[in-house]
Amino acid sequence: MPNTAPLHLRLPVSFYLQVVICAALWGSAFPVIKNSYAELSLNHYGEQLIFAGSRFFLAGLFVLPFCRGKVLPKLKQAPRGPLIAIVLGQTYFQYVFFYYGLNVSTGTLAALLVGAGSFWWMLLAPLILKTAPPRPVHWVLLACCSLGIACAVYQPGSDLQNAGLGAAAFLAASFSGAMAATFMKKVAPVSGSRTPTAFSLSTGGLLLLLTAAPFWTQYIASFNLTTLLVTLYLAFVSATAFTLWNRLIEHYSINVLASFRFLIPLMGILESTLFIPGENLRPGLVIGAAVVLSCLVISSRVKEAPLEGRLIRP
Repeated sequence: MPNTAPLHLRLPVSFYLQVVICAALWGSAFPVIKNSYAELSLNHYGEQLIFAGSRFFLAGLFVLPFCRGKVLPKLKQAPRGPLIAIVLGQTYFQYVFFYYGLNVSTGTLAALLVGAGSFWWMLLAPLILKTAPPRPVHWVLLACCSLGIACAVYQPGSDLQNAGLGAAAFLAASFSGAMAATFMKKVAPVSGSRTPTAFSLSTGGLLLLLTAAPFWTQYIASFNLTTLLVTLYLAFVSATAFTLWNRLIEHYSINVLASFRFLIPLMGILESTLFIPGENLRPGLVIGAAVVLSCLVISSRVKEAPLEGRLIRP
């Protein structure tokens, strides 16, 4: 008889540990970045992009020593199109949109909407990796997730224009990240996961720095020890979380990992509420978060087809 045990019972303890570490680290980034805007006087979007670019460039350098073998030969072996997609999706466009969203909206909303990228994965994987398309139940869950997002965004008496812009930016960021993660499945078997991760973080960081070049003088003038320490911490978060997560992408199917992404919005909402002054769990946000997280959990229980349910070993 075929093994009908739930997928999550067949995963090793190390898998759960790495997923929890990634979720906790990424969750901590939301309040740290949002609080840094005020504490470091990063009032302009251009300065915030320099802040982001510095973080990711350093993160790429942090990962570089852990790349096995020679970096350049591995990058030359990687398929060019997917590698460029990883650089632009994982680091550049994802954080152009993400930092703009944080500039006009809240950390809790960021955690909720970026974490909903599991559904982007479901839509992109069949197109790029030729996996099984989503089942009808997933379209129902996707519609419910959209209602939950609308509920989370709405706040009586608030500036709905800013909330809408923030929501659009976060959804675009999650789409970019999902695109990069999907293409990582094409690159990792050839070059491993660490080398393209280091290349993506450092190159994407440089692109962000170049994009915000007119604001370098203003940013350097206000640079201090606190800015350095916060940048180093966020670089550590990115280096560790992306290395672990891309390593998981290398060894497990996209559908397996999409099932566990609900931990990211859960940790992000919790940590943003605890550590960002003035961000409270409004009724709309609580209901919206409950709907989105419930959809993600339900999705993790029903979506595995027999072939996609197997672990992909190197």
